[in-house]
Amino acid sequence: MSDETDDRLLALEARVAALEAQLAAPAPRADDSGLFTYGGQASLGGYEWSWQVSRSPEWLLEQPSAQLAAVLAAAGHPARFEILKLLVAGPKPITELQAELGLASPGQLYHHLKTLTAAGLVDQPERGVYRVPPKAVFPVLALAAAAVDVAHQS
Repeated sequence: MSDETDDRLLALEARVAALEAQLAAPAPRADDSGLFTYGGQASLGGYEWSWQVSRSPEWLLEQPSAQLAAVLAAAGHPARFEILKLLVAGPKPITELQAELGLASPGQLYHHLKTLTAAGLVDQPERGVYRVPPKAVFPVLALAAAAVDVAHQS
């Protein structure tokens, strides 16, 4: 495929993932705990993203801790968070990731990518290329926003 076709396909995947996320998200339950909403619009790496998710705080707190902790642990390592920051803007080949991270050996990079992939934060759309999947772009940005908000509290 040509680069233009690849770009158009990735943009389409992003739009479909955003729509699927809106359809697949559980309907906010009417309860006394309120409603937690996050989302927005972003232009990253030549792609346009639009996202909005609403869930009740009660529902969020009922989710299995082990699954949530696995995602947070995967994203919580400084090297893995750097990888996410690079990949959230679009797919990158392993050689480019290695160079941008200043790693002498790909072994460490593959180890981190394996952890991120297992958590659903990264996938491999083609051999030697990694990305944050479209369905995870805004959740990764939300993790970054929450971390900034907590770190900068006075």
